[in-house]
Amino acid sequence: LGMYEPGVSTALTCPVEGPGTPPDVFTYCTSTQNSSGGFAQIYSSGSNSVNANDLVLGASPVPVNQFGIFYYGPNEIEIPFGNGVRCVGGGVTRLPVEQSDNFFNITHDVDNTTAPHSSNLIAGSTWKFQCWFRDPPAGGSTFNLSTGLSVTFQN
Repeated sequence: LGMYEPGVSTALTCPVEGPGTPPDVFTYCTSTQNSSGGFAQIYSSGSNSVNANDLVLGASPVPVNQFGIFYYGPNEIEIPFGNGVRCVGGGVTRLPVEQSDNFFNITHDVDNTTAPHSSNLIAGSTWKFQCWFRDPPAGGSTFNLSTGLSVTFQN
């Protein structure tokens, strides 16, 4: 890390594990600034246990009262997409549409008992998750994305 220099990116990319996070759940990839003024970070609560079926995905800060989706796929990538960076590649599966709240958050309860998730999110499998959200006030492509989250599921 170095001193701040005008015109030089201050973004830092590294895997991060939060308090209480299992070692097989971590964030990766970068995010770009959205119209909320921040850089959307993906997070999870609950667990990576298939049997517990209590995984909740979230992203913040995102623009308020906008629609978005979480999606997952098998590969980590990092390529420009829309106003942001796409972090998930391979054949992707979309989760249902959600709407962000007035506190710059968007969340989704993952139900791994319903198709197609019941055949994908199984013990021993690793999937990469990301949040795509609408961002009309930002202009450009009018959408952006969060960082990525890697989850290795357990029993």
